[in-house]
Amino acid sequence: MPSLEIHPLSELRDEAARLLRERFARQREAEPLLPEIEGFTSHLPSEGVVATRGGAAVAYLGGEVEDDTVWMRFGACAASEAEAVRDLFAELSGRWGVSRFQVAVPASEAELIDAFFRLAFGCQAVWAVRETDAYTAVQLQHTYVRPSTPDDLAAIAGFDQALWTHQTKEPSFSGLSVPTADEFREEWSNLWDEDEYPWHVVAERDGRVVGHALLYLRPTGDLRVPQDNIDLAHVVTAEEARGSGVGLLLTTSAVAWANEQGYRSMTTDWRMVNLLSSRFWPRRGFRPQYFRLYRAVP
Repeated sequence: MPSLEIHPLSELRDEAARLLRERFARQREAEPLLPEIEGFTSHLPSEGVVATRGGAAVAYLGGEVEDDTVWMRFGACAASEAEAVRDLFAELSGRWGVSRFQVAVPASEAELIDAFFRLAFGCQAVWAVRETDAYTAVQLQHTYVRPSTPDDLAAIAGFDQALWTHQTKEPSFSGLSVPTADEFREEWSNLWDEDEYPWHVVAERDGRVVGHALLYLRPTGDLRVPQDNIDLAHVVTAEEARGSGVGLLLTTSAVAWANEQGYRSMTTDWRMVNLLSSRFWPRRGFRPQYFRLYRAVP
């Protein structure tokens, strides 16, 4: 077998685009709710390397350094020979000069996922999608969903603060410093003025707000978000109301509204190490599109 040779991505961008086109065709066979893409060169990373064997490109990998982390996004790698990605990571990782690495790998590319697992990556997060068709919101006794108002700001900020706090605990260990209540209120204070959030509701029970949900018009044009899609950006339930159906009420209300408005699909994402999220969302019909794999070198 001819030996593996490694070249700059700049020299073989057309071949890398071919590998990405072939990878994405396989993805869309496995998950039709991915966007239709015409050209792939623009989705390649700006810098990276390509592996060839016998003169034919068999893999490429690239990414961008931001602060102390390399981000390898949706078009960062593709391979007909997944094992070669390990050689490419060995080539690039020393050049990057950082100790944290994140890569978006298609959920349907089992051999590619395995190659990264054998580079000591683990699954940190999931990007997912589901249809919105023929969906009806559930009903919950003594609890109803209504549009939010600025009077709900303190409760909404509290939900976000609770989510951040939850993800600092085991087994998430996010390492993030949780902002103050005032900082969360400031962050959410302009919600009602922003057109990219067309639907925001709270769940109210016995006069108390016990959860909220937010939909976001996530931009299209990447390798993940299809046309006629809306993103389920935020769903949080008050701790004392968890397990009582509030999260299900908010989620089904969101999907039913999206269906009524003509959105064909809904995307969302979650941290795999968040036990509540990683169990709740697949049960709501969301299917993984990509896994975010992560490695930190001590």
